[in-house]
Amino acid sequence: MPHITIESPSVLTKKINWKDFFQKLHIRLSNAGYGRLDDFKGRVINLDCWQVADKNEDALFLFATLETMNPRTPEIIRSMGAVITEELEIVANGIANGRWLQVCVRVGGTPVEDYFKIHINAPDLKPGNFKIGESIR
Repeated sequence: MPHITIESPSVLTKKINWKDFFQKLHIRLSNAGYGRLDDFKGRVINLDCWQVADKNEDALFLFATLETMNPRTPEIIRSMGAVITEELEIVANGIANGRWLQVCVRVGGTPVEDYFKIHINAPDLKPGNFKIGESIR
């Protein structure tokens, strides 16, 4: 269950169609064999306040975190991070407008035993397709 969280300064958040971005990214990651499409989740945290070094507001960043819950090798997690970086770079190039804009991606994994999940009114899910710590209600 890959979760992708992007921290974005408010001046950038509104310039990106995040729904389209995540749909494209999730499909690309799924098609590459990194997980089931239904398992990918993406979200954006809008930052009202940010500071880069001692720079003014023109110093910007998009900071993504990939957290996986099912076991994957470090190489696969890094490859997933590279895909996220590529897709964010495409978006960043379209909105930088001459400003300093950093694209950063951090990857990591949570052991499946340390992740708990409950489905409430889940569509098209069948008992038996769940992992450790996961249940349907």
